[in-house]
Amino acid sequence: MPSYAVDVHTELDADVEDLARCEDLARCEDLARCEDLARCIVRAVRDYTGGLPGRWVPLMTIVERLALQDEGATTAAVELAVDQRWLDEFGGHSSIRLTRIGHSIR
Repeated sequence: MPSYAVDVHTELDADVEDLARCEDLARCEDLARCEDLARCIVRAVRDYTGGLPGRWVPLMTIVERLALQDEGATTAAVELAVDQRWLDEFGGHSSIRLTRIGHSIR
């Protein structure tokens, strides 16, 4: 049976300063910085999916879009977002999607 799934791509509406801020946060040295990085990731997922519910996104796609280099900090931020119920995860965080709560995160 053919698949009719459509992968939706939109431009990040974050400007260059916002991306630089996300890169700086990637160290995730304390809970506040980790929460800020988690919010950046949630916004990037929302932008990537066009805000459409139920769309899974490979975490690697978000990592590349935000130019995140610290895998440990990224994992900690995604785990925080999942714990806060902003994101759902699948496959050991290999894919993530917004929840209803996450859709409202700014």
